[in-house]
Amino acid sequence: MDNIEYRNFNLELRGEEESRHIEGYGSVFNSRSLDLGGFQEIIAPGAFDGVIERSDVKALLDHNAERGILARSRNGKGSLSLVIDEKGLRYEFDAPHTNLGDEVVEGLKRGDYSQSSFAFTVDDEVWTKEADGSYLRTITKIGGLYDVSIVANPAYTDTSVALRSLDAFKAQEETQIPEEVKEEVKEDPKVEETPVEETPVEETPIEENKPEVQEETEPKEKRNNINNTKNIHMKNFSLIKAINDVVNNRNINEDALNVIEMGATEMRKSGLSYSGQIQLPVEERGDAVAATVATDGKEIVATDKLNILEPLRGKSILAEAGATFLTGLVGNISIPNYTGSTCGWKGELEAADNGKGTFGSVELSPKRLTAYIDISKQFLTQDSVGAEEMLRSDIVNALIAKLEQTIFGDAVGDTTKPAGIFNGAQVVAPSYAGVCDAEAALTDYLGDKRFVMSPTAKSSFKQTTISGEKSDLRLLMQGNEVDGYPVSSSSNVVTGGYAFGDFSELVVAQWGGIDIVVDPYTLATKNAIRLVINAFFDAKVRRDGAIKAYKIA
Repeated sequence: MDNIEYRNFNLELRGEEESRHIEGYGSVFNSRSLDLGGFQEIIAPGAFDGVIERSDVKALLDHNAERGILARSRNGKGSLSLVIDEKGLRYEFDAPHTNLGDEVVEGLKRGDYSQSSFAFTVDDEVWTKEADGSYLRTITKIGGLYDVSIVANPAYTDTSVALRSLDAFKAQEETQIPEEVKEEVKEDPKVEETPVEETPVEETPIEENKPEVQEETEPKEKRNNINNTKNIHMKNFSLIKAINDVVNNRNINEDALNVIEMGATEMRKSGLSYSGQIQLPVEERGDAVAATVATDGKEIVATDKLNILEPLRGKSILAEAGATFLTGLVGNISIPNYTGSTCGWKGELEAADNGKGTFGSVELSPKRLTAYIDISKQFLTQDSVGAEEMLRSDIVNALIAKLEQTIFGDAVGDTTKPAGIFNGAQVVAPSYAGVCDAEAALTDYLGDKRFVMSPTAKSSFKQTTISGEKSDLRLLMQGNEVDGYPVSSSSNVVTGGYAFGDFSELVVAQWGGIDIVVDPYTLATKNAIRLVINAFFDAKVRRDGAIKAYKIA
């Protein structure tokens, strides 16, 4: 992962005499580092807030996981204890009775090891220029914590990411220098003694435009490089391999780490917690586009980074019916709804009526949708495009099934799940009169209307005549239409349920990405692993009466 950095601290690393207990500080607050190649660095108090609870941290020797793991903390729990105190990031563990553990214990007793180090990424930082012309980097927010290590090499430090950030700061600093100051710096003192007459009005614009061009092009190039790098990581990302690495306690490769960090960032920005080892980014926040669905209705979507939700949008009954998708959300949201106005025709001198309509709102909040799939360890050894697509499809199908079963169910909603649209549905027998009544109730809704049915309801409609007489062969459902309205059918609709209405008023909201917990223990005796999938959704009908739901008696 090209944005991971490593820092050493010559601090309080010790092993107790005749004990395998090891403790030390991986980092301390407000302590200036040595020169790191043109800058110094401090870590601000609070930089680690919330990091331990969302990180999978390993205790290693020299940051080398290939040699084995000394201890581990998953989301703050495990054999590795991590504590943020007033001094910094403190860790402690008991060295395992392994060759590596014995090596570390003996090395500490002999004084071969005297330093701690940690591997991390940065979310937020502040650069300042000191009075002596040097630069100081203050890290205010750690993005990810990957390992704490006992190190023998005091020179082991990776500052390439920080140096790139410093270069960007210097470039910004350069663009902020007034043009006249730049010109003074560039002037030769000898020229001041014997000034040459010239016409500055003609020459100055050309010279002044040069920094402006540089200011315009450099950030764009940098942004393009960042985007290209992200695209490369996503293109090379293998979910199967990432899961395999987690199961076998191997280091996850650079491409996977970058993708996972993007997913974790989405979760954090949405204000969500996550517990898995893998987070998949779903949305390119800020790049919302309108996509036309089968009924010419509109769904609000964003760019799918890994095509994870493409089946959800393209093949699910929700998308087919024209439901509105809101993605990339942050916190609870309130969606306004409008119920009309009191406008009317008046004579020339008559006072106009108050045209203000009635406004309300629909509240949506993230609710955890969880599902799981079981896969064999043999499947994880596959390295093919087909196997990768199959795994991603299984994850999506698990989410789709749970989401649609809830939305098109009859359960009462609460703080943990949305209410089903068939909650409190009227129980009726299918009839042409009933269809006409439903149509009449929705005349004020101008969107595309259709039926959504369970297979049992569809079968009943196909066997019901319009007049109710056996001699009348005109069936209530002809082809895939009822009275000219299209029909969508899914086994995820509650048994016997059918609904008619404008499904663009059904809002499906999603927060963050997809959190995957890799569980290698539950099915260990069956040589299989369980993937627990978590995502955050909510769904509500925006306007009362936009969808009429019924159950067949």
